[in-house]
Amino acid sequence: MSRPLKRQIISILCSISLDYLPFYCNISLPLIDGGDMKKRTTLFLIVFFLFSCFVVSAEENKLKTQPSAQSKDVKSADKKVEQVSKVNETAKVEKEKRNVDADKKEIQIKLKSVAKNISKDLERVKGGAIVRVVVSSFSNNGEIAKKKEIGTLVMGELMINLSKFNNIELIEREKLAKVLDEMRLVQLGFADEKTAAQVGKMLQAQVVVVGEVNEAADKFVINARVVDVESAKVLYQEGFNSPIEGMIALSSESLVLRSKWDATYRSLILPGWGQFYNGDKIKGAAFTIVEVGLFGTAVTMHLLGANKEDEYKNKYKNTECTEDAKKCSEEVTALKQDGENYYKLRNYFIYGGAAVWVLNVLDAYLSGKDFNSALKMSQNERLWISSDGLRLSIRF
Repeated sequence: MSRPLKRQIISILCSISLDYLPFYCNISLPLIDGGDMKKRTTLFLIVFFLFSCFVVSAEENKLKTQPSAQSKDVKSADKKVEQVSKVNETAKVEKEKRNVDADKKEIQIKLKSVAKNISKDLERVKGGAIVRVVVSSFSNNGEIAKKKEIGTLVMGELMINLSKFNNIELIEREKLAKVLDEMRLVQLGFADEKTAAQVGKMLQAQVVVVGEVNEAADKFVINARVVDVESAKVLYQEGFNSPIEGMIALSSESLVLRSKWDATYRSLILPGWGQFYNGDKIKGAAFTIVEVGLFGTAVTMHLLGANKEDEYKNKYKNTECTEDAKKCSEEVTALKQDGENYYKLRNYFIYGGAAVWVLNVLDAYLSGKDFNSALKMSQNERLWISSDGLRLSIRF
């Protein structure tokens, strides 16, 4: 018998008992002493009424607390949908990460290609002679480009790649910054050929590489031009597009926008932070864990010493120590000694933590990597360009 049918039958019986109970009670109460049959009938109806109401109430509670098969199926389906949604979301995030990594590598390949083409063109125009080249910071046209300093990033990456070619002599960024400061072009920059030629003459350069970064929807449009200093004419130009996400990822990892002082400043604030900034995760984690352990132990020693000191003071008050004898019980003396020992250990751990902190700051600076270090590393790999092709020369 189904549950709804049982419920209907019990409800009908309960209502019948409610209808006939007063009648039986009325006719039986006067005769309760004389008729056993009516007494039994009345008691039976009362008990049956209470039992029926109890069963109905229990069935209703059961229906409320126990979900139906359909409800279970719906919940199971919702759970499966949620699991599938989580899996899809994870797969989507991993796919986006792979796409960003692929875009980043593609941008690096394009920048290397631009540097290679510039070197080849200069070799053709200048007849293979060494050319003094200054690379300016590309102008940023767009909010994201300005915020992420994409123009400076492109300039630095081009300089690193150009430094590998033996027919190019790069002029330092510091000299360029000084000239721009004198010409009051630090904030404005320069992208036109005449200004580029003027800056190049002041730096005794032969060509100047200029360009701009333009935002267009979800990509950056990057244009590079090589300007001859004497004629102020464009010798070579090239452009390419790059996804914004890929370029931002490159800017967060590139050494061009990093400095040793930034790493030092971070380690000065929090041990290990500068090492993480330098990309050395193992060393950063080691400094952080050691520092937390040393200062955490120092705090523990301080609390233990304070506890022993409180015990000593309480015992000292309750111990008879005459001013003449100036002797206390062995227990009081031991408590005092224990407290002093804990405080000494606390000081040792504080000194150790301070020493590790200083070491962490020095390491962040000495092992820090910036544009200059990346440029020096790239200059150890020189590419000779000749009519026969490319020759690789590595200096140690």
